[in-house]
Amino acid sequence: MTRRIVVAALLSAASLCAQSGAAVPGITVILADKPANAPAWAALERRLLEEMSQAAFEFSNRFTRPGGTVYWKTSGGASSDDLFESFYNFPLLYAVGGDERLRRLSFYLYDGATRQLTALGALHKEFPARFDWFHHGEGSLFFYYLALADPTDQELHDRAKRFAGFYMNEDPEVQNWDPKLKIIRSSQNGSRGPSFGSPERARPFRMSKGMAVYGLPLEDVPGIRTIADLDDPENARRYGIALQERLYRGGDVPPNIAATSLAAHAYMLTGQQKYVDWVKEYVSAWLERAKANGGIVPDNVGLSGKVGEYFNGKWWGGVYGWRWPHGYHSVGQPLQIGAANAMLLAGGDPGYLDLPRLTLDKLMEAGKMEKGRFVIPEQKETDRWFAYRPVDRSYLASIWFMSQDPADWERIEKVRARDENKADWLRIVDSHTKMDSGHDAPWLRFLAGEHPSYPELYLASARGQVVDRLRKMRDNILLIDDYPGTWRKVDADKIDYTRLNEHHWQLQNPVTTEALVQLMLGAPQIQYNGGLLHASVRYFDPARGRPGIPEDVAALVRKVERDRLVLELVNLSPFHTRDVIVQAGTFGEHNFTTVKPSPGEPVEVNRKFVQVRMTPGAMVSLDLGLKRHVNKPAYAFPWHGDSVPVK
Repeated sequence: MTRRIVVAALLSAASLCAQSGAAVPGITVILADKPANAPAWAALERRLLEEMSQAAFEFSNRFTRPGGTVYWKTSGGASSDDLFESFYNFPLLYAVGGDERLRRLSFYLYDGATRQLTALGALHKEFPARFDWFHHGEGSLFFYYLALADPTDQELHDRAKRFAGFYMNEDPEVQNWDPKLKIIRSSQNGSRGPSFGSPERARPFRMSKGMAVYGLPLEDVPGIRTIADLDDPENARRYGIALQERLYRGGDVPPNIAATSLAAHAYMLTGQQKYVDWVKEYVSAWLERAKANGGIVPDNVGLSGKVGEYFNGKWWGGVYGWRWPHGYHSVGQPLQIGAANAMLLAGGDPGYLDLPRLTLDKLMEAGKMEKGRFVIPEQKETDRWFAYRPVDRSYLASIWFMSQDPADWERIEKVRARDENKADWLRIVDSHTKMDSGHDAPWLRFLAGEHPSYPELYLASARGQVVDRLRKMRDNILLIDDYPGTWRKVDADKIDYTRLNEHHWQLQNPVTTEALVQLMLGAPQIQYNGGLLHASVRYFDPARGRPGIPEDVAALVRKVERDRLVLELVNLSPFHTRDVIVQAGTFGEHNFTTVKPSPGEPVEVNRKFVQVRMTPGAMVSLDLGLKRHVNKPAYAFPWHGDSVPVK
């Protein structure tokens, strides 16, 4: 056979059944049989997939008991998010092409953490009893990613409907939602309903060591200006009462917007319209509040629906709001999360993105130059904005990625133009936090054609992170004692797992997926406080009937545009033909209009997926025409049809 790329359009279902483990009737198949020298990024990507899979098993074998619970304390309190965070990206690794055994391991570990946290009193009805959505969101990522691994799981469906129902008043014992005022009724909420502060519940307040760096939660309690003032017992008593009467009294706050991911998640499993209606209604209410406040979202809404009700009319001061503890970090993420969810479920309506856009633009108006960098204020108090920091590039990337609006790309370029050190936008950091993020800027420059070596450099760096975490684990370098804890090397025969800090496992997790999300899926990293994974493409292996790239195959998204993607696929095997199905959008929400292989002529597709058959050693570049938001989003795999079957 001469070297060529053959387009075989609309193969019959019978033909596909004979050649594949999972048939997709009427799919367009591209045959790529032109061999090429494999690029360095392809070999690095395959190695990272395989080594991270192996590392995940070593990590879980080391730190979990039979049954999936973590070696840790068996009594006392616990945060409802941290154990879930310890393994949250395992199902994502499987879903992009990791070891087949990761699917079962992921559900096993999720169930183990659920039982363990229930026994420790943190969960009720398998969901956090009462907590804020800054933490609810972090703990929910594992749950959301499970649907990418296997959306047919019956228990996953049951939990999705139950959890979303907690915020739609479907459980008569759990009334978190006020349908008239369109608010979640407290910053502290969950499967036991909302919590309302009262002076009778107040205790003397003293700042813990780990939280002292963030300062006082309330700025205007008479006679208390510093943390040191709380050393006085009377001040501590009065401050505790003030927290109950104001900060924790009740009402809505921006972090609650991340609850829309629960409803979006349930919709994409069940297809029930009620979830779409609730997400649109709730996000629209917050957007109207932002517009009424001059564009910037307020951070507290009282139980009467009035902004500033318990803060003397101030639109700032709420829990995880503009003043305390993190400012824009804890406000900006839920704005992006809610807007992206509403846009997805509303068929691509970009107007919802004004929720994060308007607020970001107001902060940029207040920005200034500081030591050669453009910085914006991230926290607010009565007489000033403060805490000026560089613009969080993840927000810039996420808004642009969802909208594909040139104006949103121009915002990125404006911020970059003001920074004197342009090289910082190319920098790869050889470490990662639990958020597994921080490389939005170099990824954006790669898409712009200005950082051609980024795939090789970042994949190599990501592998180095895996190696480093495994080394620390094997050397018994552990995070000990209460938050924030201390890293110590401990003799193997002296390890006391009950003393491990509950953040230990998430900070030693050797699975790092940002590089795979950016390069394979053509997407920015998730918003960590509860965002869903919105991506350009995802992959399925029809021969094995599973999600993810097939064995020996590597993928790289080189261009992301409003109506076009450029995708490279490489078959590293010199022996085996590999088939891969490429889907438009994480949830099949887009359609490919045409596929143009290089070399070759465009072929009409007009479906959400296309299949590529790659002979041994073949490499192909695909120019994919794209029409966005033309399909109802769902977790269904290509061979499921339009809805998700349940086992």
